[in-house]
Amino acid sequence: MFGFKKKEIIKSLDINEGYRRYLKHPEQITIICLDEIKDYDDLHIADAQCFPFRLLDKFKETYPDQNMKYYFYAVNKVFSEKACRKLMKQGYDVYDLGSFMNYREKTEGLLSSRKNRRRKK
Repeated sequence: MFGFKKKEIIKSLDINEGYRRYLKHPEQITIICLDEIKDYDDLHIADAQCFPFRLLDKFKETYPDQNMKYYFYAVNKVFSEKACRKLMKQGYDVYDLGSFMNYREKTEGLLSSRKNRRRKK
């Protein structure tokens, strides 16, 4: 009536809950880190794949399967929200896990052993 568009609601999950769901259904879920490769190499969620936010326009070329669930996160949660909004419009089943800073589960990368030791204390 007034020309306002209904804003689509982005599905979101706590980042730790998202990882636990992935562990139960790894064949149905892909976890994607939107940080740059250098940051991903330093530390990331175990089994996550790196797809830098700056390459988002090429997502469909790398991940054509729209039946898969894609869980996105980044150090800066703004990137995961923007990625979800864009890919949701393209028909993908996406979930915003938010910021990696809140993650407490298993990690991989060059700094992983230090983070995992700190978490156990």
